[in-house]
Parts: sequence; C-alpha cells; structure tokens
Amino acid sequence: MSLYTVTGGRGFIGSHIVALLESQGHEVYVPTRNDENLFSRNLGTVIYCAGNGDCQRTPFAVLEANTLLLSQILQKAQFNKLVYISSTRVYMNHATASEQDDVIVCNDDNRRLFNLTKLVAEEMCLKSGKPVTIVRPSNVYGLALNSPLFLPSIIRHAINNGEVNMYVQPTYAKDYVSVDDVAEVCVKLAQTDGVEGKVFNIAAGENTDAGQIADVLEKLTACNINWHKVQFPREVFPVTSIDALREIYPEYQPRNVLTDLVYMINKYKEELNKSA
Repeated sequence: MSLYTVTGGRGFIGSHIVALLESQGHEVYVPTRNDENLFSRNLGTVIYCAGNGDCQRTPFAVLEANTLLLSQILQKAQFNKLVYISSTRVYMNHATASEQDDVIVCNDDNRRLFNLTKLVAEEMCLKSGKPVTIVRPSNVYGLALNSPLFLPSIIRHAINNGEVNMYVQPTYAKDYVSVDDVAEVCVKLAQTDGVEGKVFNIAAGENTDAGQIADVLEKLTACNINWHKVQFPREVFPVTSIDALREIYPEYQPRNVLTDLVYMINKYKEELNKSA
C-alpha cells in the first residue's frame, strides 16, 4: 500500500482516480481548498487534478487552480513524484498533435488563458528539477449524467426534450477519451519508473465528429437534431498522437466514444425509469 495525494480529487477526473487508487488498496489523501496540511505532511505520490477552465467568468480562479497552487506544491511540499494533468487543447488549430510539436496560442481563442496557464504549469514542472510527469488528456467524457459536459448534456436533451440543438457543423471533430482510460493511465504513469520529465498524450487516437454523434442519438432516442448556422470560433483539432503512450504501454486500447455513447444513453433511460 502506498500513499497518494490527489488535488482536485472531488472533481470529475480526480474522483475516478481516487476510486481507482482506493480499489487497489492505497491510502489516498484528498486535500480541501486552502488545506495547509499540503505543506506540513508527506504527500507520497501527487496526482494534480485541480483545474479550472472558466476563462470568462473566473479568470483568476483559472490561474490559481491551473498554475499557482501547483507552483506552491513544487516549491514547498514533500512528495516522491508528481503527475500533472494538462490538456490536448494546447494543440488546437495545429496541423498535428504530438508531444514534441511546437505549440502556439491563438489570438482569437476566447479561452487562451486556459492554454497559457496549462503551458506555464508544464514548464514549471519541467524546470522544477522534481520528478514530474505531464499528461495531456483529450476531451474527457464519462457517465456523469448530470454533468454540464457536452455528451451528458446532449443525451439529457435528446431524451427529455426530444431534440438536440447543435451549434457546430456536423464535421466538427474532436478526440474523445473515456475518464476511465484517463484514470487508468494516470495511475499507471504514477507507478512507472523512467517517465519523469516526459509528456504523454492520453487520447483515443482518432477523431469523432458531431455528425457521427448525432446519428447515434437519432437512432436510439428518435430525437430531432437541429443544426444551427452560427459564427463558431475557429477550432480545429488534429488527430491526437498516442505513439509515446503506446511505447510505454503497448497494451493500451482506448475505449470507443460511440460505443460508450450507446451505453450512456441506455443508462440514462434506466435512471429515468427508476425515478418515474
């Protein structure tokens, strides 16, 4: 049994990591907000899941969660190893999405603060001289049926309202990765020697477009898909490379978002029947 500290351990990704670690019999410490014990006790292995992406309403909270708390831990805390969760959003509007690619920040991106703070955090990790591994998950989905995330939201609208309003083009595509895959890989990297100072994408390795998702929703819920023509921000996501991850874990087989979407829809229907 080992000691792990999971910052942001009550959030979407963090709670799945906590559950996985506890199922393996480990001791897990989940600090509260402004928890001074972070700097007075041994943290064991830290998995940094704290984060904020609401750049419009809470820009200072984005800076605090993504960067400043991490800086304090790197400087003041006692830990054996740290895994920092960044994001593949840093590849937006790039030609490719490999860990060794140059990254740019787009001037017309209204969430560029998120990208900037993630990149600053990554650089702090690499320059700290501490044993740190960086992971960049792609668009994470899971069974959080009441979540405001994209997939749970459109499932609820399809079943409850009989329609889904899409404000993107059918060809708008992203790489979707299961929260279970993210949790499993983060824990494996935390338990693997020789990956310190490296960056790994966690993704499916293929893009799924909005049209494919809409087809599944229509088939299983008989909902209407309303495609709205709006001025959508310039967001193009290249297929995420997972070559580096497969060099470490050749057995890695990511879940398929369309298959899981079927499961999520059926699960939501079950929950509605229980509450009826």
